[in-house]
Amino acid sequence: MFKKKKQAGLLPGQDAHQLLEAMDKIANGNFEEADVTQFKNPVYAEKINAMLHAFKNANNPVVMRLNETMGVIGDNTLIKDTLDQVETQTKSIQDMESASRHLENSIENISEAMGHIRDNTHEILSSSQNVTNDMNDSIEAVTQSSTRIQTINDRVQDFKGKIGKIEEIVDLVKKVANQSNLLALNASVEAARAGESGKGFAVVADQVRQLSINTAESAEDIVKYVSELKTNIDELATAMEETTQSLGEGSKKVEKSLAALEQMNGQMDSIRGRVDSIFDDIDTQTGVTKSFAMQMGNISESYSVLSKDCLQSGHRIFEVGRYLDKTRSDLVRGCSEITQQDWMRVFEVDHYVLTWRVYNNIVGFEHLQKKQVDNPAGCKLGKWLNRQTDERLVRSSEYTALVKAHNDLHHFATLSWQAKEDGNTEKALAYFNNTYGAFMEYDKALKHLQQRMKELGYNTDTQIAAFGGR
Repeated sequence: MFKKKKQAGLLPGQDAHQLLEAMDKIANGNFEEADVTQFKNPVYAEKINAMLHAFKNANNPVVMRLNETMGVIGDNTLIKDTLDQVETQTKSIQDMESASRHLENSIENISEAMGHIRDNTHEILSSSQNVTNDMNDSIEAVTQSSTRIQTINDRVQDFKGKIGKIEEIVDLVKKVANQSNLLALNASVEAARAGESGKGFAVVADQVRQLSINTAESAEDIVKYVSELKTNIDELATAMEETTQSLGEGSKKVEKSLAALEQMNGQMDSIRGRVDSIFDDIDTQTGVTKSFAMQMGNISESYSVLSKDCLQSGHRIFEVGRYLDKTRSDLVRGCSEITQQDWMRVFEVDHYVLTWRVYNNIVGFEHLQKKQVDNPAGCKLGKWLNRQTDERLVRSSEYTALVKAHNDLHHFATLSWQAKEDGNTEKALAYFNNTYGAFMEYDKALKHLQQRMKELGYNTDTQIAAFGGR
């Protein structure tokens, strides 16, 4: 009896089957409306559909909050700026490290050169001191030579006086010879007068005359030789005087040179002290520079680690964002009934996320496929644009501008993707900047279309609490 009552309370077979089938679809995640025509009693289908609408409408705020959240998380500006700064600072640190290494080598080279200069300065100073000693010895030798020459000169002058005496004696001898010759002539005359008795005296007189002639001739020779000797002695005396004068002048010049050399020695000694001080300072600086180079190396390594950490952090944020974006997309497609104005905001976030996914593809957070960027007709906005039938909207300048801006954004995103595939990161980044610029134009066109839609009566949007964001 109970069984019969239970069966009596069941729905008609066809409606029960359709109702169970609709519930199975819901359980499997298919939130499509039930077909009212398949039910004998349409109330059941309407109730199921009303429940689905209520469920979807309840999800609208969740979807839009996720959409706003994705707009914030999808903004990788901070990550990009951080990575750019870390890369710039890392390059600067590496340049500083390289410069410090060059500085270290330069300091070592300077230290080595200063060592050679110091050694050479010491050698020059030692040689200069030796030269000073040699010049002092030379001055002493010149002074002694000058004294000796003066002594010789004095003796020569004395000898000149004696030569004068010899000349006087020779003159006297010549006079005696002349007188003897006259006497001999007179004696010969007298002997001739005496005749035979004067012959012996004549012989003696002739011998005396001959002797006086010889004496006179010898005296002439002596005068000649003495004259030549006197001339030579005069020349010698003059040469010795000139030599003495030259030695004196040379001695004065040497003394001046010695004074200049001694002054130079003092300066060289001062330079040696400074060179020694500089060498000690450079030696100290060498140690400091080596320590600085080592510290710069450590800083460079730290920045390399920091760069890796930033990349890892960016990658984790990217992964969280992708999970949220997947959830947002699933909910917006099947679990909500957002308004046309809500869709505009979804389209905005979609392409903002796409723009930054282009950057993520460049830095290696993900590897995009070409179809993910080069398919403007296949994205949510592309499909929405193709579905529109409101001529007031489709024929508007705002609609046309959005189509162009949308295509431009996908175009530059594709160029960046291709450049990355070709291994040209610099070119890929340049096209990313074009992509970002195209997004700004796209965002502007989208807002203009939103305003146009409001003017046409598409006014409803889902209200959610605002916490800030992009």
